[in-house]
Amino acid sequence: MELAIPFESVPAEPMFRSRYGGLWTDRSDAHELLAERKKAGWYDDAEAERLAYYIDHGYVILPGATDPEVVDDYLEFFERSWDEVPEAVMVISKGLTYPMTREFYDKVAKVSSLHLYYPRAGELIFPPEVLTFLQDIYERPPVAFQTMTMRKGSEESLHIDTGPLPLTEPMTLCASWVALEDIQANSGEFQYVPGTHLVPERLHWGVAKGHDNDMAEYGQTLQYIRGQMDERGLKVKNFMAKKGDVLIWHGELMHGGAPIADPSLTRMSLVAHFMPLGVMPAFYDFSNVSTYPYANGGHCLDSIAPRKPRSSRTMTKPTPDAPRTPKSEAAGSTLRRVKDHVPLPVRSFVRQQANWLSRNPLLADRVRSNRSTG
Repeated sequence: MELAIPFESVPAEPMFRSRYGGLWTDRSDAHELLAERKKAGWYDDAEAERLAYYIDHGYVILPGATDPEVVDDYLEFFERSWDEVPEAVMVISKGLTYPMTREFYDKVAKVSSLHLYYPRAGELIFPPEVLTFLQDIYERPPVAFQTMTMRKGSEESLHIDTGPLPLTEPMTLCASWVALEDIQANSGEFQYVPGTHLVPERLHWGVAKGHDNDMAEYGQTLQYIRGQMDERGLKVKNFMAKKGDVLIWHGELMHGGAPIADPSLTRMSLVAHFMPLGVMPAFYDFSNVSTYPYANGGHCLDSIAPRKPRSSRTMTKPTPDAPRTPKSEAAGSTLRRVKDHVPLPVRSFVRQQANWLSRNPLLADRVRSNRSTG
């Protein structure tokens, strides 16, 4: 009897642009799905309009979403923190990380995760409109896994977030930019490029969303997207926000900070990066990390310990007179270095497979036999 494949040989059109899938807003039939849900009463007119805009443009603006009183309260806390620095708060300036000190007060710098010490962080990060929108796209509770507070514009060149911030579900990443004051021209305005989230995907080394600190490979991805911007006529926009305005953007949307033309101006802002509950950052060892809920909704990652980046290590060549490291110690050192670069989910998966093989000795023997003859 001749056997035949019981389905058409021509595959269906991919449902997602990315080979890593995405949220329902990333589906090729997202607008049809939105219409069905609106008809069923899932969203009111304003919510549906915002979701449709996000699907097409990769961002949405929520004017005055953050309570000005909360903004003022946070700014007082932020100002006080420069002299009463909370434990372990760091500043990122020119790509390097330092302890938070007054030295960076007037510099281009990002204060990392200060929200962990702010009592009203839930109100600041998840005001009602923001929380509703994130719940609508995630269909799960949203989690803030990182924030950055800035006095000055970032002056960052246009980039996408999925490269430096890979998640266990990489296409679930999105972020918000909160104006903590009225933004003035020439202050290094927040910039974004509508529609770049729809550019055909380029994976790092052909397989990965994250760049794993390979900035040359990441640079090729950004160069490719810039080329697509020119081909598609996509233009850079400046966000001339008013105090309390919030812009939420897709993890694959090109964005950055304009050059600061007037150094006397500030650009007070807060950036938060989000993921849905159940997802974790793949660029951290999150084995001892969990989330906690804010009273008004949304969640926060309680603590994160970054893996040591490859670029921060120094390799030293052994001298002829140096004592040899015992083989067992060298193996242990190699294993530790490997663990530094292998995300915990991958290590867990490999461990599960090894345990499964150990419970199936006949199959394990066959695997070893295939390796020896291959």
